Order: sequence, then C-alpha cells, then structure tokens
Amino acid sequence: MKKWIAAAVSAVLVAAIAVSVAACSSSVRVKLVNVMLTGEEYGYCVDKDNTELMTAANGLIKKLCGDEPYNPEAPVTDVEGVQYDLDGDGTAEKVTFDSLYKAATGDTVIPVKDTYTEVPSGKTRAECLVVATNAEFEPFEFMDGEKFAGIDMHIAKMLADSLGKTLVIKHMNFEVVINDVENGASDIGMAGLTINRGREQVVSFTNGYYTTSQYIAVAESDTTFDNCKTEAEVVAAINGLGKIKAGAATGQTGYFYLTGSTDFEFAGFANVDAQNYDSIALAVKNLSNGKVTFVVGDRDTLESAVEATNAQVGEQAE
Repeated sequence: MKKWIAAAVSAVLVAAIAVSVAACSSSVRVKLVNVMLTGEEYGYCVDKDNTELMTAANGLIKKLCGDEPYNPEAPVTDVEGVQYDLDGDGTAEKVTFDSLYKAATGDTVIPVKDTYTEVPSGKTRAECLVVATNAEFEPFEFMDGEKFAGIDMHIAKMLADSLGKTLVIKHMNFEVVINDVENGASDIGMAGLTINRGREQVVSFTNGYYTTSQYIAVAESDTTFDNCKTEAEVVAAINGLGKIKAGAATGQTGYFYLTGSTDFEFAGFANVDAQNYDSIALAVKNLSNGKVTFVVGDRDTLESAVEATNAQVGEQAE
C-alpha cells in the first residue's frame, strides 16, 4: 500500500514538473512594430508654487538639450552641456542629453552616486531635493541592484548639485508620482512623464526635454501589422481583430491609448480589453506568454522590454 502511495505521489510530482516545464517553454519571442502611433514630450513636474525649482530645472534642460526637446532620430549635440562625472571616474566632463541617452542605452550601466531613499540623518528636509520616480522605465529610470540609474536619475543628481542639495529618490508606483508632488511629499516628479492638459491642471511641467511616441509589440510570429506603415493602418488592423486583450503599464500613456482619454486626445478601442500591469516589462512578459495580443508603450522602454524578454526566452531554450 505504501509503495502504491509513493508511486502515485511520484507520478503527480513528475506531471507537475512536466506542466511547469511546458509553461516555461511556451514563452515566445516578441517584436516591436516599427510604426509611430503618437507624438509626445516628456517633462518634469513640480508644485505650481515652486517657481525657484521650475526655473532651475528649465535652465538645466536648456543646457542639456538646447532650445528643443531631444529627439533620438535627429539629435542636437551642439549645446552648452553640464560639467558632471557621468562615468564615475572622479573627474567631471561635459555631459549633454545626447551623451546621457547613449550611456543609458549602451551596454554598461552607470548608477548614480550619492543618493538616498529618505532624508539622511544630519540633514533637514529643506536641505534635500526629493524626487518622485518609478524606477521601472528603462532607459530613463531603473535599478542597478540597489542603486538608481538612467537618464532622469542622472539629471536629478545634476539638479540637486546645482541647488547645493542632497539627492533623495523615492521609488513608487507610476500612477502616484504626480500626487506625491502635488501634496508636497516630493519636490519634483522625474518619471518619463508625458505632458498633457489633464496633468497640467494638477502640477506645473518644465519645458519638454524628450520627444517620444507610443509603439506596439506583438509576438514575433504575428504578421497582423507587417504591412502597416501609418498609425491609421495600425488602428484599422486592431479594430479588425475582434475582441482581444492588450497590455500596458498602469497610468502610463499606452494604457490611455487603449482605453481612450480626453486629456491625451485618444479615441481608444471598443474591441480591446485593456490589461494594466505594474510595468511595461511585465506586460511584455505576459505578451510572450500569450496572455495578451499586443502591448502598447513608450518606444524606448518597450524596446528595452522586448530585448530583455527575448533574451530570457533564449536562455530558456538553451
């Protein structure tokens, strides 16, 4: 009797392992559909009464970007720049938004030095620049182990240094970043925030510092959008899919692209059941696992998530 029970338990375990392996192996490679869906600008947000910080942030943006937001398709490099030790060798060098972008999208992660997650002992709140972010938005803000990295985080350090303040960075859910600034818990929101009229009713935005757009990602074998060249063609293809599920990050522009928004002037899709995730990376992982038909997100972050997911799929296949 005991041998029979042991054999049965063993069989159950083998079956469970087989199911687990099958689930892992069901992940597929994904791809970015190279069609720009929207046109947007990122800005940093501050409390409407904090004119001093707004002036400092706009001055820094001008030094890094020049007179227009940075466009990775047509970068302007002839700008004043900022003296900053980006590579961490102890010597400051001229840094522009272009050099920040190339560093953040390169192979070597450069974390930000001398940051805190709360006001440190011996410092007052007034002596600190408190930044609200969602560090799951590569290449703008992400974690390198326990350290912050990314374009916005280095700019936060530059801003703190220019003000003579200690940098405190608070990692939180994306959808509460603006509220944290509005209620005074943080001084500035630096989280790849798209400027729109709804958000501008709550906080003030700096000048735009980066141009971006929404894109979609699909399974690599999905040919639905292969012949699409314009947003109108992508929209028509989505509307022709029937009832489907699509993913995006909670509170981010991609989610409102799916559901519709007067603030963003997005029509949305009646046939799409929008699934919200804590991050674009998680949404793309679920795309790879077949739980959604496509994912919408900001191009750079979506592209990073696609590359990371495909790397994981490749590791599973080995």
